[in-house]
Amino acid sequence: MIKYNFQLRKDKVTQDGLMPIRLLFRIDSAIIKRNTGLNCKLEDWQNNRVKANSKKDEYYGYDEINEKLQKIESKIQDISLFFRANKIELTKDSFIEKYDFKGEIVITPELDFFKCFDEYIDKGKSIKTYNTIKGQTTVRNYLEKFADEKGFTTSFNIIDEDFFDLLRDYSYQTKEIKQNYFCKIIKVLKSFLNWATEKGYNTKRDFEKFKAADHDIDIIYLTYEELMKLYNKDLKSDKLSHVRDFYCMGCFTGLRFSDLSKLHLANISDDHIVISIQKTKTQNHAIKLNKYAKEILKKYKGTIYEPLPVISSQKFNDYIKDCCELAEINQSFTIHWFVGNQKKSLTQPKHRFITSHTARKTFITNSLLLGMEPKAIKKIANIKKDAVLDKYMKVTEAFTDEQMDKAWG
Repeated sequence: MIKYNFQLRKDKVTQDGLMPIRLLFRIDSAIIKRNTGLNCKLEDWQNNRVKANSKKDEYYGYDEINEKLQKIESKIQDISLFFRANKIELTKDSFIEKYDFKGEIVITPELDFFKCFDEYIDKGKSIKTYNTIKGQTTVRNYLEKFADEKGFTTSFNIIDEDFFDLLRDYSYQTKEIKQNYFCKIIKVLKSFLNWATEKGYNTKRDFEKFKAADHDIDIIYLTYEELMKLYNKDLKSDKLSHVRDFYCMGCFTGLRFSDLSKLHLANISDDHIVISIQKTKTQNHAIKLNKYAKEILKKYKGTIYEPLPVISSQKFNDYIKDCCELAEINQSFTIHWFVGNQKKSLTQPKHRFITSHTARKTFITNSLLLGMEPKAIKKIANIKKDAVLDKYMKVTEAFTDEQMDKAWG
């Protein structure tokens, strides 16, 4: 319960006899003091307001002072209603945070967590990439399913350490998701809650302590020898040849599947591809065409598939595995990942791990191994963060160490 009143500070009197008007809050046993920035004479102060001047007294803005005092009272009432409407426990700290907040106090009688999440996603559509919005929507739906399966209603008021522990156990033990994906869930959740706090929807700050560490993942790529085997393989099937050529184009340019799928003749000159990158919203990104990329484009010049044949990503990932199996990319390959603190492994023929995403990884890794300058790779592959390229550097270091051992023992 918020109790308040205005009080004159008789210990601070100006030469004109004016005293500062101070605001006192009482929440349970706590007393909070805030200066209003307003002043008044002792004889003019009555019932939390300034008396009107008599005609013989000098006017010093009693009506403006009273109007500002009324606005302060209205703000206190709005804050009180906010806590009641959203069934949030009122504490000294939570009240101070709301009172000192400079923005509008948003009062929503039925403040729905997931409707707020939808608003957060919708507001970002004009400034964030498609993949970012898609990822946020996936996390939002995951959290809603989590609440449904656990049988509780998600609200801002329950986002605390117990909520985090329950979500973590559900993710690792029930859904057995990888630790890196759980890290992404927490990152999106914290981003949303920061936004909701700024909007005045959320007042709890427990989420700021949420932490989820990610682990380096295995980078799956084709070695230069494997890539050449696939590139030169006579697949005796137009469908598989189309998939192979599309995949190899990614291996020779570093372009993502989504960007290659939107490639038009207007993007291609004699020596370059010039394209706008969807994921990073980079305009007019230029990539020099090497001889292998030029040969693939030449193959489809003047055909109905020009510049490249395109196939859906789901079917593509099935067919590229078939292509790599026919190219005899079959040696055993092991990947590792974490579910919580448990390390898991899977060993299969390498072709089973090849997807559209591994084409770009193949380009970056082999470019490093073939001696291309990291700065050039970063520019060609449109890599924004050094940490991303650093992961590939670790892979190539491990590869060269292995070759040294093989050569010199």
